[in-house]
Amino acid sequence: MRWFPLVLVQLACTVQFDDASAPLDSESVDDTDAATDGDTSDTNEDETDPPLESLVDAMDLERLLSHLAALQAIADEHSDTRVVGSSGFNQSADYVASQLEAAGFDVTWQEFSHSVWQVLEEPVLESDDGSSWDADDDFVVMSYSPGGEVTGPLAVIDVDIPPSGTENTSDSGCEIADFDGMTEGSVALIQRGSCTFLTKAQNAESAGAAGVIIFNEGQSGRQDVVQGTLGESPELEIPVLGASYNVGVDLVEAMETGSVTIHFEAEVLSQDLPTWNLLADLQGETEQLLVVGAHLDSVTAGPGINDNGSGSALVLELALQAAAMEREWTNTLRFAWWGAEESGLVGSYFYVSELSDSEWERHLANLNFDMVASPNGLRFVYDGDNSNGSGYPAPEGSALIEDLFTDFLDSEGLAWYSTAFDGRSDYGPFIWTGIPAGGLFTGAEGLSAENGQTLDPCYHQFCDTTENLDEQLFLDMARAAAQVTDTVGDMGFLSSQVTRSPSPRDLGMAPPEHHSKGEHGGCGRTVR
Repeated sequence: MRWFPLVLVQLACTVQFDDASAPLDSESVDDTDAATDGDTSDTNEDETDPPLESLVDAMDLERLLSHLAALQAIADEHSDTRVVGSSGFNQSADYVASQLEAAGFDVTWQEFSHSVWQVLEEPVLESDDGSSWDADDDFVVMSYSPGGEVTGPLAVIDVDIPPSGTENTSDSGCEIADFDGMTEGSVALIQRGSCTFLTKAQNAESAGAAGVIIFNEGQSGRQDVVQGTLGESPELEIPVLGASYNVGVDLVEAMETGSVTIHFEAEVLSQDLPTWNLLADLQGETEQLLVVGAHLDSVTAGPGINDNGSGSALVLELALQAAAMEREWTNTLRFAWWGAEESGLVGSYFYVSELSDSEWERHLANLNFDMVASPNGLRFVYDGDNSNGSGYPAPEGSALIEDLFTDFLDSEGLAWYSTAFDGRSDYGPFIWTGIPAGGLFTGAEGLSAENGQTLDPCYHQFCDTTENLDEQLFLDMARAAAQVTDTVGDMGFLSSQVTRSPSPRDLGMAPPEHHSKGEHGGCGRTVR
């Protein structure tokens, strides 16, 4: 009996997916085979050029960028994407595995199933007065929405135009009472705000709506099309569109002159496909595990070189350099590349859910690296002690990891900022089950505290390429990651100073209502 429910679902938009089978000779996650020290070191010792003793010194920008160039080339050859389930993702996994195997690692392909959601035909939105709106520019089908064709009277549900408060303050559609008086079979027009899109849609369905349009809230930065997700396998039978604030205004103003009938069409497909997490162990003196991970998949919209080719390349280079060093860490280092993060942390969920009690006990900590080369980025460190009060309380030991990161950045004279453990990346399943975690991030769609500009203007877009990087920032974060991996890997201080629960089954797990960076899920989708 598992200790939290796992739903395996993957967002896709418009890409050809592979019906791929598992690689030959794939191994179980229980396999503890690991690369041995020095497998890739030079057998001809040169006393004038001894092996590096520090992972920090081993971080080299040219090598880091070479991994990103390889991932870019893979995306170029596969519809400009590396989304999970696609040939681009599978080739990315092959690249990582081949690099690891050449360095002497035994690579575990941990297979799991996921459901790929895909819009098949361009959706339609029009009204009976002859108005129509353009797909993508004005509206989209919310990811994981059921398909359907709907015609019905428009019902405006407790909207606030213009918005009177700050973002996420509109409670339009958040209570079932908001739909009192709505005619059955209506298309409910709801404003983005304080509750999830799924809550709004489920309330509308319960009240008898045949379809839902959720438009953006209207404040600065909240006027474009809502690229929304309803979460994995939503309990919902009616189609849901996300629309721009201007579409909402158009429809509300049209209702002021009389009734409006709406027609929209959404044709979607879901299919189950296999995919993988990649795991590679470097055996230490003990069986205690430090899991150093990054998600390997991109969204459908682009190559995902910053998100998260950068984290994947960083972890790969850490693994290669750690294997080349003539030393043995105290703890076993497990390097991990997660699949289906952009679907809602699916791969890391699966990994944690499959741990037995004894395997869970082995896990000392998780380090997570997701988007570490943003072109206008800042150096964010995850808030292990929740001193900002805006994230999930992390397990004891996470604050120590945070201090290791910030102490190193301070020693390098590099400014840093705190970012919340909000459950939007693959550390989530670890902290929710009592495993300490930490990591680095350089920003997504948010604005820089230093210049007011978007941290990554190509976040979840086609332009997230090798041209979309701050190379020096990438190297800074790689060096910080190396320092903390080196330190935690070589010291048992977390296990000796932190009292941990005897079983993950004794620990509560917060629901992942928000995943990925910011409020975004796959293909740039938001959850509220």
